[in-house]
Amino acid sequence: MKKSNVPIIKQITNFLDYCEVEKGLSEKTQINYGRYLNKFVLWLKGSNKASLLPHELTPDHIWAYRLYLSRFKDQKGHILKKATQNYYLIALRAILSYFTAKDIESLPADKIGLPKADRGEKTVKFLNLEQIEKLLSAVDPKAPNGLRNRAILESLFSTGLRIAELVALNREQFANIKLKKDLELGIIGKGNRPRTVYFSERALSWIKKYLTSRTDKEKPLFIRDGAQKNSDSRLTPRSIERIVKKHAVLAGVPIFTTPHTLRHCLHPSTRIILPDAVVSARELFFRKDNNVQTIDWQTLKLNNREIKEKSYHLTPLFSIWAGGYNLSCSPNHRLFTVGSKGIEEIKVKDLKIGDYIMGVKKFEVSDRPFVGPRFARLLGYILGDGTISQKRRGIFLDDKNPDILKFYQNLVRELFNINPSLTKSKGKNSWQLKIYNIELIEFLLNAGFKTKSNIKRIPREIITAPLKELAEFIAGFYDAEGNTGTIRLFSSSLDLLKDVQMGLLRFEIDSHINWRQRTVMLPQKRMFSHKFYTLNILHKPDQIRFIKSIKTLKKRHLKIEPDFDGEKLPVGSLLKTIKRDAMRKKIVWIEKLKKNHSINDLGRYFDNLIPVKKTVEKIIDQLEDSKYRSPYLEILKKITCAGNVKWLRLKEKTRLPWGRYSTYDFGIDQRIGNIITDGLVSHNSYATDLLTQGVDLRTIQEFLGHRNIATTQIYTHVTNKRLRDVHRQYHSLGKE
Repeated sequence: MKKSNVPIIKQITNFLDYCEVEKGLSEKTQINYGRYLNKFVLWLKGSNKASLLPHELTPDHIWAYRLYLSRFKDQKGHILKKATQNYYLIALRAILSYFTAKDIESLPADKIGLPKADRGEKTVKFLNLEQIEKLLSAVDPKAPNGLRNRAILESLFSTGLRIAELVALNREQFANIKLKKDLELGIIGKGNRPRTVYFSERALSWIKKYLTSRTDKEKPLFIRDGAQKNSDSRLTPRSIERIVKKHAVLAGVPIFTTPHTLRHCLHPSTRIILPDAVVSARELFFRKDNNVQTIDWQTLKLNNREIKEKSYHLTPLFSIWAGGYNLSCSPNHRLFTVGSKGIEEIKVKDLKIGDYIMGVKKFEVSDRPFVGPRFARLLGYILGDGTISQKRRGIFLDDKNPDILKFYQNLVRELFNINPSLTKSKGKNSWQLKIYNIELIEFLLNAGFKTKSNIKRIPREIITAPLKELAEFIAGFYDAEGNTGTIRLFSSSLDLLKDVQMGLLRFEIDSHINWRQRTVMLPQKRMFSHKFYTLNILHKPDQIRFIKSIKTLKKRHLKIEPDFDGEKLPVGSLLKTIKRDAMRKKIVWIEKLKKNHSINDLGRYFDNLIPVKKTVEKIIDQLEDSKYRSPYLEILKKITCAGNVKWLRLKEKTRLPWGRYSTYDFGIDQRIGNIITDGLVSHNSYATDLLTQGVDLRTIQEFLGHRNIATTQIYTHVTNKRLRDVHRQYHSLGKE
């Protein structure tokens, strides 16, 4: 580093040239930097420090300047907001970074911290669902420019485009719009950075209507009034702002900003595990208690954390199927996989068929009794094969096996001291048990029992009941809907089987849901096609646990698979990294692996085959015997020894139709926060929360579409030191 004899004030012009030539920043950014640094110049001159050289700047000077900013009042007597003070300080840090880049001795940029924003002062704001609906409905499509304005608002909410990016769109980019239901469009955003945005089917439909109504041949997508008579046809950002403000006023919406990006959102029915309950995302959103179960990254075990933020959005959704588990969430929702350096995040839209994502093997809750084991057994059977009729004031159970119905006949006698009748069904090869009890009917309906088979659900009190009570409920349900031979359950309700799946996780039983399209003949001789779902217990250890825990009447007819190779661990990319690192360190171990453990082709586990746990344990043993030490090995050991984490292979990923859906966000108070969603481990949601909880700051910079990390800091109010700290915490998992 060299000392410069040129005062800081006279270095500013060179700094702005550097921003243009070497950094490639926009003219507007250069103007802003110049304006913000001018405040520092005025302070230096007012403090008789106009000749201050870069190496003479001290923390005391910075502190005095910060006091000046915090006490500065504008012409109206208003003091600067904390967020505005950030802009001035970030500009000052930028020129200090310039000094470092030019080998000029100066104060390090990270010595300047950013003040925390005022409580309640939010740089980025979002409209809730009700406000969005009001804003969109405030546009009259029949009014002059109504179709254009509606298309503008729909595009903003569908894509998260900045206003400048929106006005830069051209008509030719939508040339094949009639052939598309949705559109992923590459754009050049702020700072000339390319990124991809998504136009939903709903947004495209309004753009289609708008373009159909136009008779001009102008290039811009959105044009102003009288454009065909004037070459300057493109709407300006200011015009867009006026359009938004106009309709916000008409809608009575108090605030507005375009969504900066699609959020990580969950479908309303997604099951989320709390310390004492399993609730839907919608229920969690409205609950007052805010603790959820999460995975602790140090131990890969479950613990409890607090929800700090909640929000409600409209977004497109994907449905993913992995290892027999199903989750519906937004394209940018993040799950976890194993990469070349350990456990990594992956966006749902980036998942490929065959990828593995993290799930949980088991969870525990603070259980509370609901109805007791014997009553729970009856409820399980009624849910599976019962018909509840208020009109006939009865509950009717049907089965081809009269012995099963005799069991439940005796159970009803025991519970209610009544004698239900068991009769042969007319014209059918089955029997029917008739239970007439109006109090039981009212209880079932109040507990949420549905009469239509495709919308049936398990009462949530059952899922968090004591294990004996839950086991009896599932046994009753299996008596009604379970298979003999292979352990399998059937239902036309996906949510019902997902409820059962969550219940089985309490016993550490892994289950797989599959679906097929089934066509049946209705009594009216009409063919009816619908999805039909099966829940399977596929692997020997889970089958043994099921038969041990779930005392179904069909127990003795259930089969156990004779073989089980073992749990699969998708660590091929990590093994490849370890092999390269060991070669660099000149560790000899591959030949020993062949000799001592009969693993002759390690490379086949890099790409094609997924090793089982026993194979990975042998590899770890050989690496340790060969004196290999590295963070990668520690991560591999952690993944292998994790008792409550499993890896699920992605089988199917589809975008749900009809554009955008109501979804829920949750920000978790935890480093690399996560929640358990329908058996999968999901990243928590908010961009600001992601940063403050330790997520890779470069990922969030991309997430927000910012060129400069300093801009990301403005949106998150996080200092360089804090960013560096959380970056280290995140990379303690093995990233470099």
